[in-house]
Amino acid sequence: MTKKAVIICAGSVDDYAAAAKMARGRYVICADGGLYHAEKMGLAPDLIVGDFDSFTGEAPKGENVVALPREKDYSDTYTAALEAHKRGFDDLLFLAATGTRLDHVMANLGMLEPLRRLGVRAVIADGHNTLYLAENGEKISGPPGRTVSLVPLSPVAGLTLRGFKYPLENAKIELFRPIWISNELADEVGEITFDSGTLLIDIPKD
Repeated sequence: MTKKAVIICAGSVDDYAAAAKMARGRYVICADGGLYHAEKMGLAPDLIVGDFDSFTGEAPKGENVVALPREKDYSDTYTAALEAHKRGFDDLLFLAATGTRLDHVMANLGMLEPLRRLGVRAVIADGHNTLYLAENGEKISGPPGRTVSLVPLSPVAGLTLRGFKYPLENAKIELFRPIWISNELADEVGEITFDSGTLLIDIPKD
């Protein structure tokens, strides 16, 4: 049975009510300054993970707090994800994982693949985008015309797109060639298959 958690990070939140709605029904984990966002969403954290370097007051304490050293190998967000996995959660939604710190955004995108290797499905969502890794045979549902961008995080071989405005058949995607963005659904369901590689899906709302 799938166990779902939301990890609230310290990035940007445009709409707290909408974010709280996305988090509904999930175990709530706050990564460091994400605790401030959780309070504004009206959510009580089940677990708090961080080095609390972004806190101006006293750092949280208690049995539901995993305090981290400031000098460490992994980010607060990735450590929070590992703590979730340790507790049996295999469906993770990351909120406030994007924003103005592009280094943090790239690090958060980079953790999707190691989490997948652990058997964890991870989704990063904000008020503008929904991002996750494609599985072979991935199906995307939505109205025709919905924008779907595909970003290779490694070379991708044998990529086939069906049900899209710009279809592909057994294509090879190289890194650093920005020609795979802003495709559209031509049908109500688009299917993505590929032989190898890591492919990021971005479904923008703008």
